[in-house]
Amino acid sequence: MFDLSNIITRYFEVKINGQMIEIEPPTVKMMKKLTAIKKDEDMEGYIEMLARVMSKNRQRKEISVEIVEQMTLDQITEFSQAYFTWLKGIQNDPNS
Repeated sequence: MFDLSNIITRYFEVKINGQMIEIEPPTVKMMKKLTAIKKDEDMEGYIEMLARVMSKNRQRKEISVEIVEQMTLDQITEFSQAYFTWLKGIQNDPNS
């Protein structure tokens, strides 16, 4: 029997407001919403989804929309690029 609970969760480490958090991979539902919003260039929706993505972390620290809104556009862009690169890497190599 294949047991999904035995799958090791990998985390994306990020430092925000001086605190290190380990973000879990998104659920399929979250990923669909995030990519759809990114494609539509809906900045408000994208910021809300980034807050949800960042809040899904090992430390159970809530990252509010206000915290994401305090980030610069450069920070949001760099975070997004690094996060999507990390996701692509774990999708391509599920054993890493």
